[in-house]
Order: sequence, then structure tokens, then C-alpha cells
Amino acid sequence: MFNFQGKLDISKSWMNRALIIQSFDPVNLIIEGSSSSQDVILLQQALADLSNSKKEFHAGLGGTTFRFLALRVSRHVGEFFIHAQPALLARPQNELLNIFEQLGVQARFETGGLRIKSQGWKEPQGILKVCTNESSQFLSAVLLSSVNLAFDLHIRIEDETISADYFKYTLHLLSQCGIRAIEFEDSIFVAKAQKVNPSVLIGEVDVSSAFSLVVAGIFGGMVKIENWNSQTLQPDIQFLKFFQRMGIQYEVQGQSFKINQQHDYKNLSANLSSCPDLFPVLAVLCAFSKGESHLYGATQLKFKESDRIKKTTELLKKCGFDVQDLEDGIRIKGDSDQKFSLQKEIVFNPEHDHRMAMAGAILKLRGIPVRLTQPEVVNKSYPQFYQHIGLNL
Repeated sequence: MFNFQGKLDISKSWMNRALIIQSFDPVNLIIEGSSSSQDVILLQQALADLSNSKKEFHAGLGGTTFRFLALRVSRHVGEFFIHAQPALLARPQNELLNIFEQLGVQARFETGGLRIKSQGWKEPQGILKVCTNESSQFLSAVLLSSVNLAFDLHIRIEDETISADYFKYTLHLLSQCGIRAIEFEDSIFVAKAQKVNPSVLIGEVDVSSAFSLVVAGIFGGMVKIENWNSQTLQPDIQFLKFFQRMGIQYEVQGQSFKINQQHDYKNLSANLSSCPDLFPVLAVLCAFSKGESHLYGATQLKFKESDRIKKTTELLKKCGFDVQDLEDGIRIKGDSDQKFSLQKEIVFNPEHDHRMAMAGAILKLRGIPVRLTQPEVVNKSYPQFYQHIGLNL
């Protein structure tokens, strides 16, 4: 049993968006809160380097770090290089080149990163077309760097928007800073010369990280988070609705969220199209439920830090669960009494994926002898995770 009581880091999704906006007016836009996420630290350093006229930056494995930074850097005149890990470059990134071409920016992928040659954004010939069928991050990246443009920007969304709620999250934060993006059925309009309003942005707890901690609490501890915000627009807050359907008990009072260890809860059928980051840990939770669970609607899981459908299936099968991987998710036959009978440890490679490492660690907390080959990958989003759940890895 472990006990956690305290505050969690600010959401890296929130922080990375706020940092890009703040970079246009760091004196008058103040951010309250901090994050020790490697993705956030790398973006903070890159933006500081950009303000000091440096030309090379490091994005590590961070999707938002890389995509947001690429568009932000391209607003400046010069030649730049963004270093990134091979696993990040292997994810869908070519939409960046399509966007740059329309904005008059030269860019190409090279070994180890992305080279950008820019004279600043040029007004597109007509509407800027952005494809969002692989990630909404490309659209968010454009919008976040559209502050104080010299021209009106018309954006057309070319396809279904994957993780559309994260795009809405971007619009909401821009609005808080005084940047208005007018949304139509399949297009967006951003008026020129919009400047950031002097203001203070108060960061929100990272719901994605909180969810992993909370599930660990269900399996083996007590968790009390003291900087909770039930009104957040972070899509992963949907886990509260999932818990209600599963019969999992929790308590929210003001800024406090509390949950205790629980043994009996129901299976779940849920569409994760807007909250795919829940998938690995939610699948582990469902594996110990009563009945068959079906998690679906998230084809984008294949393009995360790892192929999360494949890796989650692999992890649960190694632990003896009856699971079936699907094109957009997974089916899991829950077994609340599952106990791992063999003495040999289960070696699992999370393939640079922080959420797969968290899923493996939570299984270990439940008593299944999982050994992670890359336990340090949680530093990407939640460096204190093992400490908070009382595991010494």
C-alpha cells in the first residue's frame, strides 16, 4: 500500500501551449505553475535559445514540443535546425512540410532532425490547408504561432480532426490571452495584428498524469490530489465519466480529489477518440474488471510514441490476460482474480513510450512481476511517478 497526498505538476499539454503564446510577449504574459516534464523543459530551453538568437534546438521525443517549436521558429528570419530522436521523427511529421510550403518557408527532414530556412511567414495563396487526420497538433501549432501576423490567416481543415478536443483546448487558451480565432464548419479565421493581452495564466494539473496515479491508487493505495480542477477542458477528464460507469468510487471537494484502493468494479465500453492518452493504463484497469471491456475509436494510437494498440496487447498477453487487438483499440476479457503464477519475471520494453512504462509499473504494483527495460521514459511527462506510487525501479 502507498499513500500520496500533495500537488501534481502542471499539464504539459497546457504548459507547451502557454509557453508558445508567452514567447510573443514574455514580459506581459505571466505563467503561474511549473512542470518537470522533459517535454516542457526542452521547449522552455528552446524558446529561451530562440530569444537569444540561437539557431539549433532540441526536441527530444516530444510531439508537441517538436511540432509547436517548428512553427514558432519559422516566424523568424534565418536558418534553424531542430534536433529530435529517431522515434519522434518516425511518427507522422510530413504535414509540417505541407504547411511550410504554403507559408513560403523552406524545410526538409535530415538525419537527426528538421532544417528550416525562413524569411518569416508569407501570406498563403488563398486558404492555408491543414490536414488533421493524423494529429490535431499541426493545426494547434499553426494557431499558437499566429500571434501578431502581418496578414489575415484563413485556415481550411482538410479532413476529420483527430483528437479534436485538444484543438478546442488550444482555441480556449488563445482566447484567454486575447487572440481570437473564429471557427466555422471546416475553417478558421485569424485576423492580423492580434497581440497578447497582458495577463496571468494559472496552470492546470496534468490530468493524463493524474489518471495514471489514480489507477495506481485503485490497485494499491490512497491518492489525494490537492490542486484538482474539475472544470478543465483537458480531454482526459473523461476518465471521471468512465469511473462512474464502472462503479469506481472517488471524492471531489473543491480543489481536492481523493480515491482509495478498490477491488470490485465493472467492465467498460468506451470511445477514446478524444482521449487516447488514457488507453494503456485504462486497458490495465479494465483487465481486472468483471466482464469484457471494449476500448475503441482511437486509430491514432498507432502513431504515438509507440504503437500503443500493439504494445498494450503485448503487455497484457504476457501477463496472461485474454485480449484482442483491433484496428482502433482493444477487447479485454476482465479477470478480477488474475494472479501471475510463474516465478519468472516479465520483461517488457515500452519502446520510449512513457504511458506504456506507467502501465507496466501499475501491473507491478498489482503484484505481477513486470520488469521495464526503459523505466526512465516516464521522465517525458511525469518524472516523479515511481516515487509517488512507492515503487523502487
